[in-house]
Amino acid sequence: MSPLIFFIALFAGGLLAVLALYFVYFALIHFQPGKGKIRTDLKKMKNEIAPYIDELIPWNKEELELMSSNQVKQKISRGVITTAEGVFNSIYHEPLIAYSYKKYISPKRNEVIYARTSNHEFVYRTKKDSTELFIDNQKVGVINNKGLLHGGRRNRLLARINKNENELELPIIIGDKERGTLMKPESGSVNPRAFQFVGEMGKNEEAVFLSLAVLELVKDSIKK
Repeated sequence: MSPLIFFIALFAGGLLAVLALYFVYFALIHFQPGKGKIRTDLKKMKNEIAPYIDELIPWNKEELELMSSNQVKQKISRGVITTAEGVFNSIYHEPLIAYSYKKYISPKRNEVIYARTSNHEFVYRTKKDSTELFIDNQKVGVINNKGLLHGGRRNRLLARINKNENELELPIIIGDKERGTLMKPESGSVNPRAFQFVGEMGKNEEAVFLSLAVLELVKDSIKK
């Protein structure tokens, strides 16, 4: 073997070893990520959709009633790591909610969602069959795979959303009162409203109501 061929083979072998180490490192940091990794990713996700956040219109009760399940600027990247982002509009095409999504390497659900309105910040950390919910940097509780939100000192039922996938209308109950219905868009529908029959709510109730709905809307949009 000539010195040149030997050098090329040695270089190629070294390069392959470096690439192999990189992929092992990549897999390790994206498999069962710790709290530090999640914090880093959330900061990056927030920065990536910052231009969308800056464009959001001021939020009020009327915007909840006018929100559409349609979205713009949606980007989905599927691979070893799945990422997505987008903006949900009003029926008048005004930007209301921006979000970013990341799914980690795992045989079961392992993902994080960051979402923003003009006045609220939502973080969802999902592992296996449960999702920790944070609103404005405060942990509210845990949402199970049946759509039940438990929280507080006594871990009581705070809210729930109907999870029957065969239904187009998903009632959202805060406490013991139905506050509104999340509407799953029918095929071919143009600019459908996200909600119907929205009742009176306090600010905290509205934030919880919206948090359950946004989680459902984002997950549905990723599945499509």
